[in-house]
Amino acid sequence: MTNEKSAKGDLTVGNVGKKLVLFAIPVAIANLVQALYNLADMAIVGHYIGSAGMSAVTMGGQIITVVLVLATGLANGAGIYISQLYGARKQDLIPRVIGTVLVSFAVLALFFTAVILIFGKMILLALNTPKEALEYAIAYLSIYICGTIFVYIYNAFAAAIRALGRTMPAMVAVIITAVLNIALDFLFVGPFHMGVAGAAIATIISQFISMVIIAVYAKKSGIFDFAGRSFRLDWKILGIVLKIGIPQALQFGLTTLSFLLISGFVNQYGVYASAASGATSKVWSFEIIPSQAVQMAMTTLTAQNIACGQYDRIRKGLMISMGIAFCFAILFWGTGQLFPEAILSIFTSETEVISIGKLYLQTFLFCGLLESLLFCCYGLISGSGHTFFTFFCAILSAIVVRIAFVWIFDAFTNFGFLGIARAYVFAPVPSLIACIIYLISGRWKKSAVKL
Repeated sequence: MTNEKSAKGDLTVGNVGKKLVLFAIPVAIANLVQALYNLADMAIVGHYIGSAGMSAVTMGGQIITVVLVLATGLANGAGIYISQLYGARKQDLIPRVIGTVLVSFAVLALFFTAVILIFGKMILLALNTPKEALEYAIAYLSIYICGTIFVYIYNAFAAAIRALGRTMPAMVAVIITAVLNIALDFLFVGPFHMGVAGAAIATIISQFISMVIIAVYAKKSGIFDFAGRSFRLDWKILGIVLKIGIPQALQFGLTTLSFLLISGFVNQYGVYASAASGATSKVWSFEIIPSQAVQMAMTTLTAQNIACGQYDRIRKGLMISMGIAFCFAILFWGTGQLFPEAILSIFTSETEVISIGKLYLQTFLFCGLLESLLFCCYGLISGSGHTFFTFFCAILSAIVVRIAFVWIFDAFTNFGFLGIARAYVFAPVPSLIACIIYLISGRWKKSAVKL
């Protein structure tokens, strides 16, 4: 890693707001492109196959997401460690961290692939997958899971590169592969008539290309040399990565699992509700893009600066990030309130789905307003290594509050399908309050990572 290249990603110097924005923009673009791909994937399947295909992609995709976010959480843990090493000017340890993560991720990916191939149908049945969508969902899930190892390896490299303040490589990789994925979706689902299986195959091909692009960058930039000796486990490093990363993985996993469990409630309202819920989740993913990008920026800024005691830069970064994230959330929320039918019609022409989904979408998007602030708090707390606290917040919001309110509204009110959206709105409130109290206490100033 040259000094010039390293300086570009150094968030311990320079204007805080400018550094945050320059870091966050490529992340936001990459997330936007990924969300556009997910939207296109759902829309293509919806228009060619109908609500059964949409439901299948929703159910299969949510199970896959549980598997993939575990790697994202562990990769983020490695990224936080790498950022603090960088801030402490201990870059010589970074290749050892990457090698350890790559080996452990390969083993983990193969394990999860085997589990889903064996138990996938049982999981779909347990989640009350609509019978019209079951066979589609089984095919989609069984094919999609085979690309897990590509995503895991991509996440390992992307997290390491992002930890050094460089976000452009991941953006380029995502743009190239998303365009490829959409083109293959149209080809496989349309002219080739491969159905949801075609959509899954298109995704696997694109994931492989994405992994290759990010790995080539890591090699050329000197972040990792790919020598045989570099692919080995360092148990001490693995312990540190797991200490930071397991709470992150559980946090992401529990949040996603709550979506999956709530799908069981959604599915009791039928295939149209399932399709509407799936479309709404895709729309919501656009609403939180700026918040997620700024969260990543705050995580890296905090990790680099806490290693050298620059707390004022971190506080300033939090205020700036909250302002940016909330403004974008307001803009997107307003668009959803004004044009719900037009947004849902992107996914389907079935009037039943649009009719049942309109008010659901408008209500659901309220949760993005509070989440925009919560994600910024998560970024700071995670960057200081206190990932057990964000894990606690995930349990509080995703499991205790969200699922509890879904059950309460379902059992004791006549809200029906709309009650599920209302439960999502309540979910971030207690975690946001807890994070604000934690930040005011100042406990975040003592890093949980021993360098």
